[in-house]
Order: sequence, then structure tokens, then C-alpha cells
Amino acid sequence: MKKKSLFLSILLFLSVVVVFSQDVVNLSGLVSDSAGTPLPGATVILKGTSTGTQTDFDGNYTLNNVPTNATLVFSYIGYVAQEIVVNDQIVINVSLQEDTQLLDEVVVVGYGEQKRSDITGAVVSIKSEEIVKIPALTATQSIQGKVAGVNIIANDAPGATPTVIVRGLGTALGGRQPFFVVDGQPLQDIRSINPADIESIEFLKGASYANIYGIRAANGVILITTKKGKKGKINFNFDTFFGLRTVLNQVEMANGAQYTQFFNEENAAIGGPQLQTNQRFDTDWYDELLQTGRIISNNFSVSGASETVDYFLSYNFYDEEGILSDNKFSRGSIRSNNTFHLFDDKFRIIQNLNVTYTNETPKPFGAFNNAFRQSPLVPVFYDNGRFGQSFYNQTTGIVGFEAADGESIGRLNTAGNPVSQVFFNDENRNTTTIQGQITAEVDITKGLKFTGRFGATQFFSKRNIFTPIRQQWLNADPVRTEEQFEEGRADLDGDGVISTEFANNSFNVRDEEFFRWNLEGFLTYDKSFGKHNLSTTVGISRENFGGREIVEAEGFDVFDEPRLRSLGRRTSSFFDNTVEQEFNQSTNLQSYFARAEYDYAEKYFVRAVIRRDGTSTFITDENFFDNFPAFSVGWTLTEENFLKDNTLLDFFKVFGGWGQLGNANVPINVQQINTDPDSGNQNYVFGPSQELIFGASFGSPVFPLQWEITEEWEAGFDFAMLDRKLSGTFTYYDRNNTNAIINVQNTLNSAAEGNFLAQAAEVSNTGVELLLNWRDTVGDDFQYNVGVNFSTNRNRVENVVPGFDGQVGGSLNNGQITKRLQEGQPIFAWWLLEADGVWQNQEEIDNNASVGNARPGHLRYVDQNDDGVIDDRDKIFFDNYIPTFNYGITIGAQYKNFDFSFDGFGVGGNKVYNGLANTRLQSVNISEEVFNSRWTGEGSTNAAPGADRDALASSFWLEDGDFFRINNITLGYTFDQLQGFLNRARLYVTAQNPFMFTNYSGFTPELLGNGVPNQTAGIELQAYPTTRTFILGLNVQI
Repeated sequence: MKKKSLFLSILLFLSVVVVFSQDVVNLSGLVSDSAGTPLPGATVILKGTSTGTQTDFDGNYTLNNVPTNATLVFSYIGYVAQEIVVNDQIVINVSLQEDTQLLDEVVVVGYGEQKRSDITGAVVSIKSEEIVKIPALTATQSIQGKVAGVNIIANDAPGATPTVIVRGLGTALGGRQPFFVVDGQPLQDIRSINPADIESIEFLKGASYANIYGIRAANGVILITTKKGKKGKINFNFDTFFGLRTVLNQVEMANGAQYTQFFNEENAAIGGPQLQTNQRFDTDWYDELLQTGRIISNNFSVSGASETVDYFLSYNFYDEEGILSDNKFSRGSIRSNNTFHLFDDKFRIIQNLNVTYTNETPKPFGAFNNAFRQSPLVPVFYDNGRFGQSFYNQTTGIVGFEAADGESIGRLNTAGNPVSQVFFNDENRNTTTIQGQITAEVDITKGLKFTGRFGATQFFSKRNIFTPIRQQWLNADPVRTEEQFEEGRADLDGDGVISTEFANNSFNVRDEEFFRWNLEGFLTYDKSFGKHNLSTTVGISRENFGGREIVEAEGFDVFDEPRLRSLGRRTSSFFDNTVEQEFNQSTNLQSYFARAEYDYAEKYFVRAVIRRDGTSTFITDENFFDNFPAFSVGWTLTEENFLKDNTLLDFFKVFGGWGQLGNANVPINVQQINTDPDSGNQNYVFGPSQELIFGASFGSPVFPLQWEITEEWEAGFDFAMLDRKLSGTFTYYDRNNTNAIINVQNTLNSAAEGNFLAQAAEVSNTGVELLLNWRDTVGDDFQYNVGVNFSTNRNRVENVVPGFDGQVGGSLNNGQITKRLQEGQPIFAWWLLEADGVWQNQEEIDNNASVGNARPGHLRYVDQNDDGVIDDRDKIFFDNYIPTFNYGITIGAQYKNFDFSFDGFGVGGNKVYNGLANTRLQSVNISEEVFNSRWTGEGSTNAAPGADRDALASSFWLEDGDFFRINNITLGYTFDQLQGFLNRARLYVTAQNPFMFTNYSGFTPELLGNGVPNQTAGIELQAYPTTRTFILGLNVQI
């Protein structure tokens, strides 16, 4: 009986062993991030147990005796955890995605870091993964539409950088760009930073966080952190992409027959010449002018870390040719970031070095203007090889420069040949930027750390402009001859002077150099005692910037061959070289700052900052130093007992703050002395003896100016719910520039002789910002995320000193202006006549208020003041060019090795001015839409003017600036477990700006011009069109 029992026991044991051996496996694999970089120390654990392991130095792991039906949880700090069912697999490789909403994530906040859950203001962080998703020259181009409250206005010209506006436009005449800081060092040019080198970008939008940068923070602060080496095996990364570019929304222009009809209708109204209906040429100027652009980028990096050294080294070459022939931009950049850990990591030396060189051949954007305006009847070239011009025979009505005896030649218009404009523009720019920084960090005692750093930037620039004067002179009129040009070069009167109009060419050289440095030292102390947590920072900063030397020289009759062009080697001695040299005084900035952050049990938060800044720009005034305070508070409600056990909200925190910011980048008044020795009107009394000085007098009185000071309140909340699948932020802000500088227009009874600057107004911006993110996993292989953001902004000029507003701007270059600075309106709001239909007949004109020379078919305007005259007193305001709301959407998905992303961006509530269509004079061409919608006689339409029209600035040419553009559609596939030396490869295709949805009739509603509010911002005259780009890219990791 005992033997039988023993036998049964052995049999049962063996059965269990066999069954168990069939239900468990030995697992291994690799845990990496989305870029394929191994993650050492990642946790791999059986769900519901404490059984697990961590990845080794190379991101590898092994786990034995794992049940086949078990679920593994892969996690790593800063990344979204993944759960995968084993299902008899013996190798499971996992790619973890960065968690942009992780509450324990560390965010850079200026002179330190802070956990996301502890932040008590509007700080937005964009990680490397989001930046490189959209290949571009600069990182700011890649993140358009991703940050609520930040309006990024694109410019697709080669080498151009977008304009960044944070929480509205807060100044009329001061600097408008946010303050860029890279690794703690002020950044001169965002183009010098390769986007692939960036680890993260933090936007300090609110005053309570931006104020740590004092008088340069009024327009927001953007902190850029570049990549460093990470522990693990050495990582080699190679990225390359190639793209083709075309115009996104090209305007269809009138063809030759339509232009002829339009021209004849216009001239018939004024009794001018007529054109024959059958002409030789029908030129599509945009077809002749535009080409398919291209973009190429190659990037290589190597990174890693040992116990004593973290290292990152990269090289990038970016090359781009635009949609204008030979409009090129190229950039090469080298970055070296190293951290040396000494004395058991108690002393660290951090070295950052970035060297960037660029080469650029710009082309005139005015060519787009001329392509719009030039008649399609004009050829690109005449039969004699000269460039076509707008000549026509006024007697026969044939377009061309030939005329028989008794026939006269005139011009259709004053527009130039856009192809020749691009061809003759021979300009080259080269720059070199060297930016370096050395930082030392010392752990003095537990919790107490000293940081000292010195950074410097050296910039060199050379610009050469070659102008072929002889060729331009000959091509301006096809009947001109070489002999006539040589006659102009003859010194007939023997005085040795010949006009440079008859130089063979000119060669202009401009060399520029500037240097800036910054020196900082600060102490940081962190201490926790019980549930109390305290962090303090105190420091000093010194900076010198703005000084530069410029040397510009010009010579004539140099060699045509580019390699032989030199001011010292000329083909004639008719003309003397000219040389000008300029030195700009540098600015010194001295700053002291302190910050204290306290929280109790990570539940109640208090934060206070003080910054004291002084600048040499205002050293002549006794108050060249000023203090900028800020504070903020926060309350995490989900840490309270009444919410701690709820199943809906995972995190909910309310916050609020206030702060002062400065803007020292402002114009300053200069006392003028008017001189005229030959006039008795220019005299003044001067000096202790009050002597009368003849021939000179003081100009306008000067008001002492200071930096502009902005005050801001903000309040909002952060939340996460549904197991943190849904998270978001809501913020309300109220920002007010308390002493905005404006240009005061002189009045007849003013003591001032001319216009002058005065701090005589306030500029307010109020709005809300909303950010929502949803992230989820479906099954083991599919992950997706959806993000949306929305923001509003209301901009107003307020509390203007009586009589000091009224500055006008927005010139159309034809004597018409479109903008005015007025209390109660946005900054430089549209100020226009209000269009009210079309004059149908002369009787209507005679019986109503009208402008001078009004004719049937012209626009009619509202007589706002009922005085029977249409003039500037009838102009009214129509908002402005800055959008009142912005929104963006981001969709990402990953299924096994496939990844997909979609990004869109839109704006609304603004108006843009179609200057191309409005400023039509002297029979320039029109769009097909204008041709089809025109007034052709009484009763034909009351919606659009006829061919004969005025060029007054009016609301008729003001259009909605609303648009929604798809920024990016990307589909990629990742090849894992490659054989040989390759670890991972990702192949992707991207469509950038494939579609734009807008009702604007011009090329693009994204119109900023040079960004100056009182100039061409919001007006389309010669803007670079929006382009679409199709890209094929490859990323390889070794």
C-alpha cells in the first residue's frame, strides 16, 4: 500500500512538473525609447505581483519562469507604462513613449528645475519627439500650433524664421520677440540651433515664471535644453531627409485675352488707347518665375555616458533651395556637449559648444509682386535676347517696342520683369556663429549647490552684392545699344567725372562682427523636513551685448567673374571706391535675482521671485535699476481627504499668480539740434553766459524714457482623470503694458517741432488658454493620443495721454495708409474708408457724397460724418491683423512597427489686407477672380468695382484672415532586430502643409511682413507664398 501511495505521489509530481513546464517561459528583450535609445534601469514586472527585474546598461532584460498567460508591465520614469500579455512569446522588445503629462516629470523653469505637479503657472514643455516629427530649419517652425497662447507665424522663404508672439502683442514700438535662452545662455539666432540637438523647449508664458529674466521677459521666455549623453551603450544616430516644395495656394491670374478686355474697358472710361485683341504673347508669369524647391538635411550624432563623462556630439548639414531660381540657404552646425563628473560626482564641469556657419543667396520678394502685376502680353524675352518690358505701340495697339514713323511707344504699366529681377539680383551672405559655455556645479553640503557659468557668442558676417549696371541699363529698353552706353562713359567735358549710371557694374561688400558674453553665479538650497519642502535660489548675472563693428565698401568696374571680384582689382579707374565704418556701443546688463518655493505635503504651494535689473542703456537717468517682483500659489485638491479616494479625478490643482516684466528693447529719444548757418531762424541761447548761438536751434523737446513695464495676472487649473488618460490645463490671463512708448504726432499748437516718443499709453492683452490631451492603449499593439489646444486674445490700447494718439501706418507704397493707433482699439487697427457698393451711374455720384474724380464703376464710400465729403474723417476702425483666437490639433498613433501623426493649426478673428489687388495702377494685371466679378455696366453688379477703379485704402480689400492648415501628415515604419551593426531603422514619408482651408483670395493669409505693427504686417504686397513640402526620410541607429 505504501509503495502504491509512493508511486501515485511521484506520478502526480511529475504530472505537475510537466504541466508547469508547459505553462511558463523564459523571457528576454530590449526596452528603448521611441527613438530606439536603450533605457537602462527600466522596470519589467509581472502585473499584480512583486516579481520582476530591471534592464541592464544596454537596456536588455531577462526574466525566467514567466507564466504564458501573464501580463508584463514595462515602466520608466518620464515614459508611459506599457502592458503586454506574454502569449508564449520568448522575446518581447518594447518601445516606450515619453509621457508629456507625467506629473513627476522634471521641467526646466530658468535657473533650475521643478516637477510638473509642483508648477504654479503657465509653463508648457515640448519634447524632442514632437520637435523632430516635423522636419524644419528651426524648432519654432516644427511646433506651430502645439502651444496654447503662442502664435507662431510661418515664413517659408529659405533661411527665414517664423515670428513668435506670446499672449498677444504688448508693445507698439518696442521689441516684440520672446527671450530665447539655450542651456542657460542667451541665444542670438534660433537658426544656429539644429532642431535634432534639442531635448526640450519650455515656454514660460506667464509673468510669475518668466519674471526671473527681468527686463527681457515682457514678451515671454523660451528655454531650450540641448541633448546630453545618457548612460548605456554608445549610441550612433544618423538622420537624413529629402523634400520637394511647391506653392500651396497659387492665385489664378487673368490670361492675355482677359487682360486685353480689362485694359480696354479701363482705358475706354478715361479715353485712353486700346489694345488689339490678337497679341503675340500670353505669358504666365508665375509659371515662368516659380520652380519646384528642394530641401535636404543630413544629421549625425554620437552619445553615451560612463561613470565620469557624459558626451554628445553632432553634425548637421541643411540645404534648401526655394521656389525662386537660385534662392538658396545652407547651414552646417557642430555641437559638442560634455559633462565631467569629478570627486564622486560632487563637482561637475559642463561644457557646451555650438559652431554654425551659413551661406545664403537671397532673392527679392518683390518678384512675386511684379509677377502678379505684369501684363501677360509682355514676353519674358524679346527676340533680340533682351528681357521683356511693358512697352506697347499706342498707335497700333500691339504690345512690343517696335514703332514705325509717326507711331508712339508707351508703357502698359510700371511693373518690372520678375524673371529679370531675380536674374540680376546677385547677392551672397555668409555667417559664422560660435557659441560656447562652461559651467561648474559644486555640491557644497547636502542640499546646497553652487553653479557658476560663463558663456560667449562670436558672430561674423560677410555680404557681397554685385550689380551688373551695364546689363540692367541695356535691358531696361530694348532699343538701347552698347555704343550709347559707351558714349555715357566718355569724359566729354574733361572734368574727370563720370556718372556711376554708366559704370559696368558695382560691387558692395559689408563685413559685420559682434561679440556678447554672460557671467552668472547662483546658489540653490533644497531642504525637506517632514511634510515641508523648501527650495531657494539666489544669484547674480552680468551680460554685455549689442556692440558690433560694421565695415561697408563699394567699388565699380570690378571683374564679372565671381572668383575675381575684388575692390582692389578693377577694369577701369573712372570711379573711386567708398568705405564706411561704424561702431555700435555695447550694452551692459547687471542683474540680481532670488527665488523661494515652498510646499506643504505637495498640497499647498507658494512661490516668490524678485529680480533687480540695471542696464547701461538708461544710465543717464537716475533710475537705471528697477525691481521686478512676482509670486504665485497653488493648491492640489486631490491631496485633500474629500477628493483623495475619488475614482474620477487623478489630479486636480488650481493656481494663480502675479508678476512684473520688463522690455528694455525700446527706442530712445535723442535730443536734436537743427543747424542752418545761412538762416537767422535757427538760433538759440546756450551755456552759463547765455550766449546767442547763430545758425542752430533745439528740435523737439525730449521726454526721458525708461523700459516698458508689464504687469500680469493669471489663474487656472491642471487636471488628470480616468487613470490619467485625459489631462489638460486651463488658464486665464490679464497682461498690461503700463507705460507703452508711442510716436506722438505733432499738432499745430504743440511746443514740439516734430514727432517725438513718449511713454503715454497702456496696452492690454487678455485671454484664455485651454489644452486637452487624451492618451490610451488598445490591446498590446495599438497606442494613440489626441491633443487639442485653443486660446483667445483681446488686444487694446488704453489710457492714452490726451492728444497723444493718432499715429498712422500701414503704407501701401502709393500714398495710402491703412492703420492708426487709437485708444480703445487694437494696436494699429485697420483704419479705412467703409466701402458701400459701386457707383452705377453719374446721377448717383452727383447726388451723393463722393471722392474726387469718382466715375461709374468706382467703389462708393460711406459718409460717416454726413458732411457731404469723403475724406480721412470718414475712416473707421476694422479690428487688426493679429488673430483673436488660435487652435491646434495633434493626433498620433502606433500599431506594432507602424507610426502615424497628424498636426493641424488654425487662426481666426483677424483681418488681412489684399494690397496686391488694391494697389492696381496703370493697367497692371488682375486675378481671374477679379476679372470675373468686375462691374461691367449699370446694373451688372454692386459687389465689385469695374476695370476703371480708384486705389483708395478701403474695407473692400480687407478680408477675413481665418485659416486652417494641415501642418503635417507622417507615416513611418520601424525595422527592429536588424542583423549586423544596425540596431534600428525608421523609414517615413511626410507631407507638410498639404492643405490650407481659407476664404482669403490672395496667396497666403499668414502675413507679417517685417513684423513691425505700424508697417506692412497683415498686408499682402510682396509676401513669400505658403509652400507645401513632400519629404522622404530615414533614421538609422547603430
